[in-house]
Amino acid sequence: MPKITIVGAGITGMAIASMLSRSNEVTIVARNLPGDEDSREWSSPWAGACFLGLDGSTPFEQKLQTDSLSYLWSVAKSHPESSVRIIEMHDLQDETPLEKIWYRDLMPEFRVMSPNELPEGVKLGMSYKSVVITPAIFLPWLREKLQTAGVKFVRKDLKSLSEMKGFGHDVLVNATGFGARFLEDVADQGVVQIRGQTVLVNTSHDKIFMRHGKDYTYVIPRLDGTAILGGIKQVGETYAEVDQDVKLDILRRVHANLPQTFPGTQPADFDIIRDNVGIRPGRSPGVRVEKEVIDGQNIVHAYGTGGGGYVFSFGLARAAGTMVNDFMFAPPKSRL
Repeated sequence: MPKITIVGAGITGMAIASMLSRSNEVTIVARNLPGDEDSREWSSPWAGACFLGLDGSTPFEQKLQTDSLSYLWSVAKSHPESSVRIIEMHDLQDETPLEKIWYRDLMPEFRVMSPNELPEGVKLGMSYKSVVITPAIFLPWLREKLQTAGVKFVRKDLKSLSEMKGFGHDVLVNATGFGARFLEDVADQGVVQIRGQTVLVNTSHDKIFMRHGKDYTYVIPRLDGTAILGGIKQVGETYAEVDQDVKLDILRRVHANLPQTFPGTQPADFDIIRDNVGIRPGRSPGVRVEKEVIDGQNIVHAYGTGGGGYVFSFGLARAAGTMVNDFMFAPPKSRL
């Protein structure tokens, strides 16, 4: 049976393993593994983790997202214990018109919201069904499923992919997220670290609220009585401390958009569980899914999803799996 090693145990690496483990011997190698104590060394446990079609996506990226939604929707139907749930989304745009929304024909029960449903300043409001995920449940659940299917997990902190030479695989998959910038033999300078900060609260609110504009704001319920409040994108910042000014600004914006649900602007007005800080990987010019041979190793790169790790996840896994198969079924090179 072909042997595949995946570097990275975040949502991308795990999703790729779920696709490849059906017909390959798969090992995941990573510094951080699902089930570990909270760590800001990786981004997947800290994600808002819902499906939202990403503005500015190329046709290829749109295909990845579409495939991912299809898979996550099926998980929500068949495995409620995974934490994947179907949820109503209110997607508000301050500037983007309807004709620029590429996913308008993709999302179930899509409708344009009426003006009296919208906060002041919103140009376009859309309501549709989507999915939401709780990473603290989903990642360990998926790891258990993978281990049952025979996937092995190895803890290892790599400085380069060349350290994996001699590990015995036929193909090595690089799913290291922002780690791709720091691997010595990858050193992708297009990868940037983006600091995110959110607030986890208790609330009965049961619809995702997402507003795109000058003040990017969201409320993402987990449908377990809690919700994630955000958002902020600080490109190039990596400090782990909670920024109290950012926190107050998030609470102010959430109140301004949903005053009936969140009637105040101060921390005391919210039932706060904890503050979250996470670092996610961005990349210019976007998602990287390609194959190459480095120092004799067949390598498939799969990273660069920015804040869309769960949005791309299983679609990216499908595309990466195709490239793995390209290596496995390539015709032999002529010796002439």
